[in-house]
Amino acid sequence: MARERNQDTAAAWRFHNATKYTGPTYLRDYPDAAILMGEPPHLVQAMGEQDPAIEPLPYKIYTTLEPIPLPRDFPTSDLPALDALAATGELETTGAVPDLNTVARLCLRSNGLLKRWRSPSGREIDFRAAGCTGARYHLELYLVSGELPGLEAGVYQYAAHDHSLRQLRAGDYRAAVVAATGEEPAIVAAPLIAVWTSTFWRNAWRYQARAYRHVYWDTATALANLLAVATDARLPARVVLGFADGEINALLAVDGEREAAVSLVALGRSADAPPDSPSIRPLELATLPLSEREIVFPEIGAMHAASSLTSGAEARAWRAGAFVPSIPPPVKAPIMLEPLDAAALPTDPIDAVIERRRSNRHYATETPISFAAVSTMLISSLRGTAMDCLVPGAPPLFTPYLIVNNVAGLQPGSYAVLPEQQALEPLRVGEMHDAASRLACDQDCAADAHVNAYALTDLGPLLEHFGNRGYRLAQLEAALFGAKLQLAAHALGLGAVGSTSFDDEVTAHFSPHAAGKSFMFIAVFGARRRPSSSEVAAKSKFLKGQ
Repeated sequence: MARERNQDTAAAWRFHNATKYTGPTYLRDYPDAAILMGEPPHLVQAMGEQDPAIEPLPYKIYTTLEPIPLPRDFPTSDLPALDALAATGELETTGAVPDLNTVARLCLRSNGLLKRWRSPSGREIDFRAAGCTGARYHLELYLVSGELPGLEAGVYQYAAHDHSLRQLRAGDYRAAVVAATGEEPAIVAAPLIAVWTSTFWRNAWRYQARAYRHVYWDTATALANLLAVATDARLPARVVLGFADGEINALLAVDGEREAAVSLVALGRSADAPPDSPSIRPLELATLPLSEREIVFPEIGAMHAASSLTSGAEARAWRAGAFVPSIPPPVKAPIMLEPLDAAALPTDPIDAVIERRRSNRHYATETPISFAAVSTMLISSLRGTAMDCLVPGAPPLFTPYLIVNNVAGLQPGSYAVLPEQQALEPLRVGEMHDAASRLACDQDCAADAHVNAYALTDLGPLLEHFGNRGYRLAQLEAALFGAKLQLAAHALGLGAVGSTSFDDEVTAHFSPHAAGKSFMFIAVFGARRRPSSSEVAAKSKFLKGQ
């Protein structure tokens, strides 16, 4: 049965091709479009109608559940942020049980609201802990908890708008998650399980069907924060993608269509097995409506359904068997990475880095950054993440590529990153500011940024092994690299932002090395500068959805 499922990849390919960004070759036929989506002859305008009258709320707010306030003051950390980012989540410990203070910190730093700011125009802007595509915050964080110091066992929603918990179910339901994952070992031992969901319409309001890619990009961004804070708190953590979707959705009382579970994280470790779960009864819990009406994009529902699992046994079979990508040897002599000396590394903890993180689109083009800084970022970001379906210590499923614009000691040009050797393979040398902008959908920030970092994945063998659900894995794993890279940039005092690209043009640019691979994610970074007044106005216009 597992073999037959793994050979079913049609839905993933259909969705991937239908949500490619393309242009500007075909824009003459679509004069009102800046970016097109799909493949000829099936092209549509990439951006949705973005009607402000139906703009979704960025929060899920239960109207009948009492808030459980959470603390905001946390102990001072002594672990440098770069060390927290470099950790895989696998910690050698026999027991690690979080208390309420740690739970609050994990929630606030991964999906919380850090502050509100009112712009001169009167618009109120929320600064969230983790960035999100287009500031279309669509993720919700739930907790399935055993009895913890300061928190009774239960199923909770983390309410980001007021930094509190809402209890959906009282009692220890961890055994239900254990069953849904097919007894995944980290879940069995976890005193706390985080569950991330996406409310698809919140992102699709702007990005239409491509929002399903963004589900995993944005989950990875939040996970990078969560995993780093967990490491700082000395909690083992493992991301789990193999679970029976319907069973987890039922536990959270979400419908699985408008809002659906997309990732689990086992947090902590305990020798005490969870008790049998209470029966999971349907819940009718009122929430504020997201918007007056919603637009349904069938491609999202079709892709999510095709990549769903129906039982714990199926989840166990899905992650069974090792998959390690084939890595060809370099053709050209590699350039070894040269990270910063230990004495030169910043010591700021991850909390401080998350607090000051902002999506940066403005770079000081006259000021190069050092090769040592780039090397340090890459090494910190490429050590991998403990995940139920990945082989520990194996190379990533994606290939990292760079467009280098302004790095002291490194020629401008295109490079492939060799994670195993901690080296770069030169592909093509030369000035590439214009190419960087074009690939990133004609965005100036990519031309100005000192480095553009891409992740491309050979989807063919990955989907053959993992089936349609492998598409979720491909997007998430690549985006985790990009998310960690951005946090590493901020840890070094640089700026960074995730972006998007014309899919096939990216593959062509890095070919022949990248032939057959698919664009997954891009992050750009470099030395920051203050934006001009016109740039601030342009960003304000973007945030308003105009």
